Amino acid sequence: DENRLQMGTLKALGYSNFSIAGKYLFYAMLATILGSIVGMVVGFVVFPIIIWNAYQLVFSLPTFTLHFYPSMAAASVGISAAVIGFATWYACRSSLAEKTAALLLPRAPVAGKRILMERITPLWSRMSFSQKTTARNLFRYKKRAFMTIFGIAGCTALVICGMGIRDTSVALSPKQYGHITRYDLLAVANPDDFSQTCAALDERSAAKDSNVTVTSTLPIMTDNVTFTFGGKSETVQLIVVPDDRTGDLGDYVRLEDESKEPLALRDGDVYLSKSSQLVLGIKPGDTAHVQDSSLNVAKVKVSDISLNYLGNTLYMTQGTYERAFGRSARLNGILALLKGSSADQIAFTNRLKSDGWITLSSTAEHWENYEANFTIINSVVVLVTFMAACLSFVVVFTLSNTNISERERELATIKVLGFRRGEVHHYVNKETLILTAIGAALGVPLGGALAESFTYILQMPSLYFDVEVEPLSYVLSVLLAFAFTFIVNLATNRTLNK
Repeated sequence: DENRLQMGTLKALGYSNFSIAGKYLFYAMLATILGSIVGMVVGFVVFPIIIWNAYQLVFSLPTFTLHFYPSMAAASVGISAAVIGFATWYACRSSLAEKTAALLLPRAPVAGKRILMERITPLWSRMSFSQKTTARNLFRYKKRAFMTIFGIAGCTALVICGMGIRDTSVALSPKQYGHITRYDLLAVANPDDFSQTCAALDERSAAKDSNVTVTSTLPIMTDNVTFTFGGKSETVQLIVVPDDRTGDLGDYVRLEDESKEPLALRDGDVYLSKSSQLVLGIKPGDTAHVQDSSLNVAKVKVSDISLNYLGNTLYMTQGTYERAFGRSARLNGILALLKGSSADQIAFTNRLKSDGWITLSSTAEHWENYEANFTIINSVVVLVTFMAACLSFVVVFTLSNTNISERERELATIKVLGFRRGEVHHYVNKETLILTAIGAALGVPLGGALAESFTYILQMPSLYFDVEVEPLSYVLSVLLAFAFTFIVNLATNRTLNK
């Protein structure tokens, strides 16, 4: 539309419609290629580095190397070129279908029509002239209005998604270590030396120079087992609780189902953690194979799925284990509750390493490591927010400039009628802000649904990504959408002044 005069001049000089459309297609393809080069740098370099660093904090990974995938690059450039080329061809086709004389004249303004709001007499009669004009203008340029709404909705949804990733990551540690995992220490010893190492633990706790006291313990049998179902395998930690102590398990570990209702471990029950269930696709009532570290194999029927956000765990009673494996359960570990500060608990756990324990796991140390490592998630949030800002700027800035260019005579008329600069700004920007409000309102549920999808997209071993978006994140996302639009309005105000 901004090049109608140029198109009309070229047609008057004898250029064919094909050659004129080819000129604009060439410019569009050139812009596509330049944009694709920037996009490939971001896609093949920036994004992989950020994502790799986030994964590296959780998993032991091989040496990182960057790769260029020609098939992916060709596919993405081809899709971009096809979409942009079609849009350019369609725009040229509709314009070039007009007569040369019509192209040399400014496009006639879109005719105004009665809108639905006018039929609501009590509301319409109380609106001012400016408000009525704004309402009619919003419905007069439907294509541009819908493009703005969808662009802002996408922008808001992206920001909510980024905020949701951060909120979920921050909430994982208190959910796991403050709610599910209630014990402060998991200590594993050789079954033959279990009694002696437990006695050494009591001596450490009773020592005068100890700042930590062991308040209670629960003896267990634990092992790393391979859980197999449907051709898929997952390594999980098996915890076997003595039959006479199952009632005490709730003091050390909270077992709860997917509806957050507590689960009681009874004889015959086998509970598998949620993260393993998502990876394996197993459901309550299904039978799977379990192979322990001594290569003994047993069949177990999963009774229910227990929530566990960090780590894979399989719970059963001593009697259930012995019936499944056909062998007696030998106690080799304890869950302990400690009294003392986090730093003292970590130091106390380190001192136990010389007492014959094979494995020592401090909950306080895990919590500290998690919170220190997952600060990288903030960079992901910044990245997603930056992408959303780019989307908002491109959409709103382009549509705002198109809006102004199409309404030059209308804006010149209201200036002649006495509208000052601020009033002209308000006259145009009010429409953009209303469209932003509608787009943000649509983007809130869209962003929530997009964030929820990460529960199933991010199915990583030993991690159940239970998405949680704080109310403040929704508010900040909407405010950011308005902030992006406000910045664009400041830029377009200079065009309005001219």
